[in-house]
Amino acid sequence: MQTLNQIFILFLLILIGYGCKKLHVISNNMNQDVSKLVTSVALPALIISSLSSYSFTREALARSGILVMISCAVYALSILIATFAPKLLKIEGSTRDIFQFITVFSNVGFMGYPVVNAIYGEQGVFYAAIYNLPFNAVLWTYGVMVLSRPLMEKNAAALDQRGSIDFKLLVNPGLISVFIGFGLFVTSTKLPGPIFSAFQMVGNTSTPLSMIFIGSILADTKINEIFANNKIFMAGCMRLLVIPLLVLGILKALDFQGIMAGIPVLITGMPAAANCAIMSTRYGNDYQLASQAVFVSTVLSMVTIPAIAMLL
Repeated sequence: MQTLNQIFILFLLILIGYGCKKLHVISNNMNQDVSKLVTSVALPALIISSLSSYSFTREALARSGILVMISCAVYALSILIATFAPKLLKIEGSTRDIFQFITVFSNVGFMGYPVVNAIYGEQGVFYAAIYNLPFNAVLWTYGVMVLSRPLMEKNAAALDQRGSIDFKLLVNPGLISVFIGFGLFVTSTKLPGPIFSAFQMVGNTSTPLSMIFIGSILADTKINEIFANNKIFMAGCMRLLVIPLLVLGILKALDFQGIMAGIPVLITGMPAAANCAIMSTRYGNDYQLASQAVFVSTVLSMVTIPAIAMLL
């Protein structure tokens, strides 16, 4: 029930954004500003406040290390699938970029934690936070590389004479916040109360802003266009079924049980990360397609998440 409630909240936020756009409360001029606000301020604040709120203990250290290794392996597997699947499905251009991003990144925050909490309780939430440590590092490196392809193609300064990536593009507030937050995490350093509260409040705006943004983008899109794009459904199925079931099979074969198998499977079974649309706007990619993909995967997750939870 809690899982369905979280999904329903996402839909309400999307509908609010949709209604605001239709009623001309917000305009297209907000797109770039909101994307910059979320990627440069809200998400970094969320990362720092989240990581600084947890501390290592000797009891949890062994499991934590294993979960981080599993997480890195899952992201490596997802990136591998994201690299070859578009070639097999003959997906190119911006559609390929969005497909790859969605294949790798799930909604670990707003939906991942509540679902884990409903099944495994507070202990599960702690280990989910440990498991999600690599998420931000991969998001602000591989994720930026994928979504900024159109921007780099237009901006010759982003490429050197050999055509390789200018890694200055990857030095961004998100990646910097990962290092700051991880430093606070491993040293068990707590932010002063007012500073922590301020960071937490700003960070908590990332989900509603992202979903309202998606709703406003969908207001400019015909509904039949969303459901007519079979590539979006392919990406949704890859995100919600193929990868989590593959991870479940591998972990079971390696004799991982209980929470050690459950958390990786549940997190990888979440719908597409909401910040896909925000980051697509920030880095010059197809934010309309990204918004549609987030919407469709969230709809499909109403069926797939309970099914995966039952398997566990």
